[in-house]
Amino acid sequence: MGGRPERPFKPLHVFPPSEHVPRSADLLKVIYKKALAERLWIFDPSIKRWHTPEDFWENYQRYDNLEREWIDALQIMDPEEGLKAADQQIESIISRKAIFAKRIIDYWKSKSVLRK
Repeated sequence: MGGRPERPFKPLHVFPPSEHVPRSADLLKVIYKKALAERLWIFDPSIKRWHTPEDFWENYQRYDNLEREWIDALQIMDPEEGLKAADQQIESIISRKAIFAKRIIDYWKSKSVLRK
């Protein structure tokens, strides 16, 4: 729905599951370094926001009690994929708008025929 591209969810799993629970700051640092090394950006699907690695680190480095589920949902991706997804959403919206406009026009045309 909405023309969004299907994209498989790939959790980062930056640390293997173990009894030792890593600090949020440690997890975020791994994500930051991986994004830098791969020359990619960090996408937060919960708010649909893209972060450069530097912006991400600046905004979140001071937090040490973030929810693990939120951290696991972060995605390291090529920001060009975000542009492609936005283009698809725009095309879908334009298409739905055209269909709706035609429906309005057809409705009023049929009403004017009935009046005559």
